[in-house]
Amino acid sequence: MRRATALALAMALAVPLPLGAQTTGSTRLVGRVPPAAQPAIDSIIAIAVAESLPTEPLIQKTLEGSAKNVPPDRLVSGVRRGLLQLRAAHLIVAEALPGQPVPDAHVVAVAAALARGVPEPIVTRLVTLAPTEAPGPALHAVADLIAHHFNPDSAVDLLVEAHNKGLRGMRLLDVAVAADHYLQRGGGRTPAEALAHVRAMLPNVPPAEAVTRHGTNGS
Repeated sequence: MRRATALALAMALAVPLPLGAQTTGSTRLVGRVPPAAQPAIDSIIAIAVAESLPTEPLIQKTLEGSAKNVPPDRLVSGVRRGLLQLRAAHLIVAEALPGQPVPDAHVVAVAAALARGVPEPIVTRLVTLAPTEAPGPALHAVADLIAHHFNPDSAVDLLVEAHNKGLRGMRLLDVAVAADHYLQRGGGRTPAEALAHVRAMLPNVPPAEAVTRHGTNGS
């Protein structure tokens, strides 16, 4: 289940957003946003369009907040925070790809990582590592490791080494799953030991499905 969720998210972050979503997405909010929040939300989305930022993350944040009956002021604050994250993400990607168009999918992936609390220097390092590759899987992997209390710098070091040894895309998620699984097996293992264990396996880290199945069977 966890692998399927990670796969769906990382693939979504790697796919360019439809152009129509950039210009007409706000029409999807009509009648689905608290009236008190509608003008501010429309204004935020208009700013994103004017700055050539992806609007789909803002649309989704609005719809999710509305579905959860988030109060209008908190809803607007959340969407505004999303705009700021998109701005920061656009700058990070632009600096990683000097003189080149900034892919919307890169911006969305970076913004999602920032929203999950990944430190900006870590995000920048992973995007700069392979600027022409979809960054979603690597960013999702490091966000998972940080969420499970791995040291951010040590976690990104492991992913960089995995990348340099030929692991790309979804295989970086396998690295994160392997480290977390080793840690969760107990026995007093520390995050540092888990990272060292996975590093010693590189590049032969098993697929996440195999890791999970092995743990479930208790073998």
